[in-house]
Amino acid sequence: MTDLCRRGLVTAAALAALPGVVAGQPVDPTVLAEASGAVRAAASFAAVLLVGGGLLARYGGFVDRSVDASLERPRVAVVYGVMAFGLVAFVGGYAISQLGRLDVGASLPAVGLAVTGLAVLVLAGLGFLVVGTLITDVRGGRRPWQGLVLGAALSAVGWLLLPLVGGLIVWVLVASFGVGGPTREWFHTPRHVEPGTGE
Repeated sequence: MTDLCRRGLVTAAALAALPGVVAGQPVDPTVLAEASGAVRAAASFAAVLLVGGGLLARYGGFVDRSVDASLERPRVAVVYGVMAFGLVAFVGGYAISQLGRLDVGASLPAVGLAVTGLAVLVLAGLGFLVVGTLITDVRGGRRPWQGLVLGAALSAVGWLLLPLVGGLIVWVLVASFGVGGPTREWFHTPRHVEPGTGE
């Protein structure tokens, strides 16, 4: 895929998300429950395309290593991916509850919710990008930009065909497979501390 096509995909995804960003309104989680399946599918497609495209453009080597890591131990990839989502949800939920206790207004919990949501989107963007790229790899030759579009389409299918809870479960599980490989490597990377350095 040419550089012009890549930039076009990333720009199209950014423009799809732009109205909500420009409005500067915090996204209420109940919006997800109240939206139709088609709206959830379109939002998922645009978000994965935008975040995954950004990751691929900026960290292409990491994405390639993530594909290899998920292929290396595919049976445990989903478990590690679910652990990554669970860790983000736990830390985010704890931070939101602590920010809510501060007597500085209602804006801090909204910031915590936005940061947690962004972390979930980064995990999902990477996960679906990796899954889409794996599919192109199986069909003969790794094509990450085509994998990005395929992954974004996969992220929309569950929302379109299943009710809210089923769509959410499928969305998390598929993304977990893609993000599980790099998560497993991160968990098992030895971290040595030099004696006397305190680092």
